[in-house]
Amino acid sequence: MRKKKLILIAEDDADDRLMINEAFMENNMPAGIVFFENGAELLDYMYSFDEDTERTLPDLILLDLNMPKMDGKAVLSRLKLHNQYKEIPVVILTTSRSKEEEVNVLGMGASGFFTKPSSFTELVGITASIASRWIQIN
Repeated sequence: MRKKKLILIAEDDADDRLMINEAFMENNMPAGIVFFENGAELLDYMYSFDEDTERTLPDLILLDLNMPKMDGKAVLSRLKLHNQYKEIPVVILTTSRSKEEEVNVLGMGASGFFTKPSSFTELVGITASIASRWIQIN
């Protein structure tokens, strides 16, 4: 049985990827984190295994909404179409502060919606909240 959890994160901004990784580390998150620069890369990874391939599904997917090639909403809608992926929690972490956007993605099946904060301390708090809610540490 796997002990270390797996988080997939699609984020196009290199600085944000670094900060998110550091924030999870600050929380002593015992999880492997795999970053993708856009939604298309994340989906390519998810779809790259056939049904006969033994692999570990992620415990959580974290998506930015605004990315090149494929945005977070498109990724979310495609993930929720597949039975094997629809139960994986998908959390949105974006610059958007739009309540309408939040309601929209939650209605599409997102498990949570967080606005990217302006400080690292706030990001550490958000990643702690995400970890405690969606990553079950066994």
